Amino acid sequence: MIKTATPILISPSFLAVWGLNAQQLPQYSMYMLNPYAWNPAAAGAENSLVLTGVYRQQWADLPGAPVGQQVNGHLPLEFISSGVGVKLDNDMIGAHRTTQALLTYAYHLEFGRNARLSAGFSGGYLQYSLDGSKLRAPQGTYVEPSGVFTHNDVSLPEEIITAGTVVGEAGVQLNVQNLTLGAAVQPVFAPVLKAGQNGTFQLQPVRQYLFSGSYNIILGQDFEVKPGFFAKTDFFLTQIEVSANFQWRQNIFAGISYRGVSAKAKDAMVWMAGWRLNEKTMAAYAFDLPLSPLKSVNRGSHELLLRYNLNKPIGRGTLPPVIYNPRFW
Repeated sequence: MIKTATPILISPSFLAVWGLNAQQLPQYSMYMLNPYAWNPAAAGAENSLVLTGVYRQQWADLPGAPVGQQVNGHLPLEFISSGVGVKLDNDMIGAHRTTQALLTYAYHLEFGRNARLSAGFSGGYLQYSLDGSKLRAPQGTYVEPSGVFTHNDVSLPEEIITAGTVVGEAGVQLNVQNLTLGAAVQPVFAPVLKAGQNGTFQLQPVRQYLFSGSYNIILGQDFEVKPGFFAKTDFFLTQIEVSANFQWRQNIFAGISYRGVSAKAKDAMVWMAGWRLNEKTMAAYAFDLPLSPLKSVNRGSHELLLRYNLNKPIGRGTLPPVIYNPRFW
């Protein structure tokens, strides 16, 4: 059988150019539960060891749709008014795969008892790979089961090619009692990715500017509401998400978000829920109901999150004084 179809999201006309503007940020819906994922200033801000894992399947049943995973952890170093963290990402879109590992340092400046300004920076390595065996060009020849496979296009690879670069991210976060405001840039720097031989390409990660805000409203002893927003922009296109999370006795929460306030950016309505498995571990699930033109070809997006919080201050105070034993002094 000869196949010459082009898979969804993988367009040869897009890939055949020498310079590509690509590598958009992965989309995650439960941003309120995982602020360190996008803002390095959040490292250590919760005054405890926090470990988070996220899995997301976007646009289910759409061939080549994004699938992403992230694992991160951060903790405070209060004796130097700082926080540190590590973040691992894996993002796949059709034939494209992007992986990165980042280390973070954040400095926390206290203003009285109820206000803190944090500034953080992450640095690490990003690797991009393109699997040419998953591409199909209109002029290509793909014969099964004989194994004839050729794009008939020297600008498209037929095997996996990779390129890597160092990257950096930066952010600030302000906490004033129940109010949290944050801003970040991803990436701050990332040279053009290049790969040689067959399928030579350059890929320039697009710099994104991220802004968020939330306010925790306490309604009695058992009930809390946290409205918030999350905005992403490259100053050409902007997407704003507004949300509200409801929590009962700090054990069960439910939330709703609307992503894409403007008509051009309209994306999804998000429903989420979570519960505490024990006093330190929480599981959460989010479902994106599609509202964009892609709603006719996908069944929504699924996201799972598992979060561990030690719920114990780390590094608080100064080191204890040395007490000498008089028997040996």
